Amino acid sequence: MNTFFRLSILLLFISHQSHADDWSLPEFNGLVAGALSQDNLPYKQVDTQSQPSLLIFGRLGDVFIEGNRAGLPLKRFGFGTLSAMGQLRTHQYLDASKTNLTAEDRDKSIELGPQLSVPLGNGFFSQFSVLQDISAKHEGQEYEAAIYKRFAFDDLRIIATLAAQYQSQKLMDYYVGTDAYQPGAELTQEIELLGVYDINDNWSVVGIWRYYQHGSEFKNSPLTNSQATQRVALGIGYHF
Repeated sequence: MNTFFRLSILLLFISHQSHADDWSLPEFNGLVAGALSQDNLPYKQVDTQSQPSLLIFGRLGDVFIEGNRAGLPLKRFGFGTLSAMGQLRTHQYLDASKTNLTAEDRDKSIELGPQLSVPLGNGFFSQFSVLQDISAKHEGQEYEAAIYKRFAFDDLRIIATLAAQYQSQKLMDYYVGTDAYQPGAELTQEIELLGVYDINDNWSVVGIWRYYQHGSEFKNSPLTNSQATQRVALGIGYHF
């Protein structure tokens, strides 16, 4: 099942439980794009990974979808909004058949937790998230603080994001640990650029670039040859 549906169904279930008397299947409003993604992973003996992907941005009822994340607003305050957030960790994975350094796959995980969004003024927003693995993969947590800003240039819209992510020891050990090497928890930095160019009222070109700078615990793993992970995706989508 596509990750968008996994996360959205979970969050829709939460929404349904809080509005059980008047709940009905909601309508989707947003952009759905077929895309080709390319992952430059920092693992030894692993080539750049290219694969088709589905990019979704918009709302399904109360649930908002932002690429690999989906969220449900729970409470609005004078200073910001608290949401339940689900995420697919798309940039960290390893197919053990592609290397002789480990016999264990390191799978993408599904995570869930609270997110607090706070507007900062002048078009800037901050987000604070705590994400817990719910897919029985790394069973760890990630604590994220991010700031982003939206830019508009005629038919082109860009969202630029800077984030710091503190990854727990369990998360680190799952993705870069071995029998002989147990990494500690550490900080990762992320830069993300999301661009949408409108071809016409119905169709748009979508591009995403994500860059992750990992720390020394990650770099010192016998599985890795770099501190950087990059993901690029380009596609064409339809507005619903």
